Amino acid sequence: MKSSFELRRAEQMGDILPISDEQLVKAIEKAIKAAEGITTTLEFSVHKATHQISVKVLDKDTGEIIREIPPEKNLDFLATLWRKAGILIDEKR
Repeated sequence: MKSSFELRRAEQMGDILPISDEQLVKAIEKAIKAAEGITTTLEFSVHKATHQISVKVLDKDTGEIIREIPPEKNLDFLATLWRKAGILIDEKR
């Protein structure tokens, strides 16, 4: 396993280095912690119908949703459109 210094140097030189799943998870966790604020936390989920990733910004103290990206209503609407488009395509066959 390469050190972070070696990885940064290789990146600067334009080298492409494969990383392990463990390194990827650690990097993602580090990025999430950096993005969280003092009073907020991030919650990631996958929308069941569209399989799109959704991020909720929550207040750490109350658990209240401050912001949702993309809003769940939008993903539900997209899923409905996809379902209706599928019905129309299936009916024309």
